[in-house]
Amino acid sequence: MSNKITKREAAEIKQNPDKGKEYSTGEVTVYWRPELCIHSANCLMGLPGVFNTRKRPWINVNGGSTKEIIKTVDTCPSRALLYLKNPKFKTQRLKKKSKKPVKFARVQLLKDGPYMVSGNFIIRDSNKKKIKVDTEIVALCSCGASHNKPFCDSTHLKEVLKKG
Repeated sequence: MSNKITKREAAEIKQNPDKGKEYSTGEVTVYWRPELCIHSANCLMGLPGVFNTRKRPWINVNGGSTKEIIKTVDTCPSRALLYLKNPKFKTQRLKKKSKKPVKFARVQLLKDGPYMVSGNFIIRDSNKKKIKVDTEIVALCSCGASHNKPFCDSTHLKEVLKKG
């Protein structure tokens, strides 16, 4: 048996708001028509996280999944409980956690050399524009003489050789 609300039932509730109450998550709306309730308690036993007469409001649509709510509402023999699923509503599914642990950025300062950066990082220029990086490790210029800033092009080695 399906307790999906009909157009006639929806119109009746809209015309007479005291004939029914509605509770919505956006994805599913549950309608309760108290005058039709025969207190079978199917809802209370089927999904106590959603249907709880000790709380106000007694229907908490955030207490269960849409699928669980529809399944439980369908057990109401008097059709005091009805539902309407919104087909346009899309829930955002949580992305599955990757099996690889997130690597933190690690910066190593090399003596008389570049800054070695590895791990999970983003490099931005002075205008906050991302600089494309294709590897998980980069050498950033520490001397300021590089012709490929912000990356090291080993120009500092020429300075070291001149001094040595």
